[in-house]
Amino acid sequence: MPVPYTALDPAVPPAGIEFTFITDDVAGSFARAVAAGATALAEPHDTAWGQVVSYVRDPYGVLVGIASPVTGS
Repeated sequence: MPVPYTALDPAVPPAGIEFTFITDDVAGSFARAVAAGATALAEPHDTAWGQVVSYVRDPYGVLVGIASPVTGS
């Protein structure tokens, strides 16, 4: 890599960034991510604003959100 780079360490808290993937099947996507090697951080759950969200860390330590679409009223 042509610029300085520090690899993430899965043994320390995640970096201050998150990638979130939007899906209609949060529970299924969460289960597939964990089966593929991600570490479960938060099981799928309902939020006060009507979204279903969950969190995993990938094998490299990246924080990944898996969430349902936000619907407007």
